[in-house]
Amino acid sequence: MSVIESVPVNTYRNYLSILNDSSTKEELKLKATQELSEHFEIIMQSPAYPSFLENSLKIFMHILQDGEPQFVQENTMQHIRKLILEMIHRLPITESLRQHVKSIITMMLKILKTDNEENVLVSLRIIIELHKHFRPSFNPEIQLFLGFVKDIYTNLPNHLTSIFETSSDIWISDLKDLNIEVLLSDAYSVKTIHVEKQLDSNSQQQLYNLLPRGILSLKVLQELPIIVVLMYQIYKNAVHQEVSEFIPLILTTINLQPTITQRNSPQKEIFVDFMGAQIKTLSFLAYIVRIFQEVVIASSLSVTSGMLNLMRNCPKEAAHLRKELLIAARHIFATDLRQKFIPSIDKLFDEDLLIGKGVTLESIRPLAYSTLADLAHHVRQSLSLDVLIKAVNLFSKNVHDETLAVGIQTMSCKLLLNLVDCLRQHSEIEPQRSRAILSKLLKVFVKKFETIATVQLPLIIQKCKGQSNSGVSTNLTGNVSLPLINVPDLKDDQVSNEQAKASATGSQWVNSVNVAEFRSLVKTLVGGVKTITWGFFNSKFQVSDTILANHEKIFGPEILSFYIELVHYAMEALDIYTINVNPNQQRTSGLISRSKEEKEVLEHFSGIFLMMHSQNFQEIFSTTINFLVERIYKNQSLQVIANSFLANPTTSPLFATVLVEYLLDKMEEMGSNMERSNLYLRLFKLVFGSVSLFPVENEQMLRPHLHKIVIRSMELALISDEPYNYFLLLRALFRSIGGGSHDLLYQEFLPLLPNLLEGLNRLQSGFHKQHMRDLFVELCLTVPVRLSSLLPYLPMLMDPLVSALNGSPTLISQI
Repeated sequence: MSVIESVPVNTYRNYLSILNDSSTKEELKLKATQELSEHFEIIMQSPAYPSFLENSLKIFMHILQDGEPQFVQENTMQHIRKLILEMIHRLPITESLRQHVKSIITMMLKILKTDNEENVLVSLRIIIELHKHFRPSFNPEIQLFLGFVKDIYTNLPNHLTSIFETSSDIWISDLKDLNIEVLLSDAYSVKTIHVEKQLDSNSQQQLYNLLPRGILSLKVLQELPIIVVLMYQIYKNAVHQEVSEFIPLILTTINLQPTITQRNSPQKEIFVDFMGAQIKTLSFLAYIVRIFQEVVIASSLSVTSGMLNLMRNCPKEAAHLRKELLIAARHIFATDLRQKFIPSIDKLFDEDLLIGKGVTLESIRPLAYSTLADLAHHVRQSLSLDVLIKAVNLFSKNVHDETLAVGIQTMSCKLLLNLVDCLRQHSEIEPQRSRAILSKLLKVFVKKFETIATVQLPLIIQKCKGQSNSGVSTNLTGNVSLPLINVPDLKDDQVSNEQAKASATGSQWVNSVNVAEFRSLVKTLVGGVKTITWGFFNSKFQVSDTILANHEKIFGPEILSFYIELVHYAMEALDIYTINVNPNQQRTSGLISRSKEEKEVLEHFSGIFLMMHSQNFQEIFSTTINFLVERIYKNQSLQVIANSFLANPTTSPLFATVLVEYLLDKMEEMGSNMERSNLYLRLFKLVFGSVSLFPVENEQMLRPHLHKIVIRSMELALISDEPYNYFLLLRALFRSIGGGSHDLLYQEFLPLLPNLLEGLNRLQSGFHKQHMRDLFVELCLTVPVRLSSLLPYLPMLMDPLVSALNGSPTLISQI
């Protein structure tokens, strides 16, 4: 037997009859109402529901219409009226209900004006639901309702003192002694009634609650703005004028200031409710600000002072109100009104004002910082240097705050790099302070690279490997679930205490790592350092002596050390692109970048150093060349950086000199370690290729090293396990500079010709594998000198010529 059948529908009709009978005791009516409420969902599923709806609404409306509002919460009739309103709110949105919508709304609007806080709050929800779903046609009652709300706002300032200074406790000896009308005149929230009754010789105290009128209730006041917004959405044209009249009332309301004593009153809940009403009123303004922008801007001082006061006064325990306040501020900052906040924006960089003290809700801080970042970004050109410094200080701290999401750290980086041009402009007036801030920004970005490289990236890679080994793949966006990592865990991973503190503020790191987010952060950091470097070279700096003007672009030791650290940490952090977020997809092999984004980031990274003075460039890479080559060995994509340096006419001879000197020291390794040999051979080819690209600059670079490359190659080939690599090196050299256009280098070759040709002849006529013999023949035929210089050595070239003619098409083409 179903539940519906177990309780006959007639039983519910009997409950309605009990409610409708004026002679029935209130206790029985309450029992009947409770039974109806308890089984309300069952009734709504019954086939008899349409007729039940018709009957029940008549009786419900009669009770609400003819019954007196009750203001003692425990009163039986109050329970009945509240349950009835809640059942009306629970009515399903069906066509059967449509014909009753107008009469229900009319009744609810009446209740708003006459009933207590509890019932009015339910009535407001009913009004909202019915308007949302049925969008009833406009009628004069709506204008009357808006007028009623306007009156509440108009009278609010007059009640400010009594709201906070009226006691929340009432002491009486008997409930009959309660003077309801007098007490309701200054009741803005629920008051506790203490009744003392003498029973025998024992004194027993009973507690009741006095409910305020809806028109005075602070809780009701919090709900009114959303209804006015709803009315505007539905009846826009009809109520436009009425809503515009709310603006001065809104501005007055958000500027109401309880005294310090009132704010610190023991009745904390009253203050929280009052602040809630103010903040929801500000949210109302945020909704209509675009519609009435000119009117609001004309009173902008009231908006700015009101909002700042709300931020200052918002209680620390009311995180939900702070969140709503920030959302409203975000909407207001998205309009032209944001320009009016410029004079007071420096106050917003005070976190005690922006976020408040003691707020623990984690969603508050990201919302606060992103809201402030939006404002600062749009008005940055109008900010003073002092305010810019405050912005730099706050958002620099956020870049290193690991309790914030990676996305917020990235946003903080983006804001900082957007401030660089503003600092450049201020350098016209205050060059030293501007340069100091740029230096600080550089340090912040480099230190962030350090944290990523030394702490976060190893953990991400470790977790990715762990998932890969366990057969659980990461998804396409690269989400990797990390367990909570506390400081001791970090120490176990050979992370220093200082780094552990930097990366795991508090006792845990992030729960979930998104590789794509970290890539975005690294990309932003690279772009940021490039922008800062641009800022250095485009800012005005004080130069006491005109002779020193040319040295403006030369960095001193401190800044230079940051760039050296940048090479170390950024080139490690760029390994974030080596993490394969799709295990089913094979990694791209060779030197081709794994993605367009990675190549773009690497080129931007190279661009940082391409801007520099040649002296600084050489100092940086003379110091870091060993590390740079090691990094390329571990991550081949980083070769893009070396390619960029060698492909730039300014840096090519400088970097090629540093690189070739490094490679000459490593030549012995080419005879034993094949992997290293392949890398060094590749880098030698890059150096040789740069000679063809920039012959004027790079012939001079290679010239002093030519003898050593040739002689050492021949010597090491005779004693190494893998001599083939040295001949490949010579072939790369000969091919790159052959072709008759490098006279300086050809002159260097002339003294080497006799011994070189003799040695190669001897090798090609010995017992070697065919591919080795072919290589010797090719080397003999491609020695990079002019043909006229070879004539005296023709006898030495006869055997190689014959071998070439009998060899492969490749060899024949060398003749």
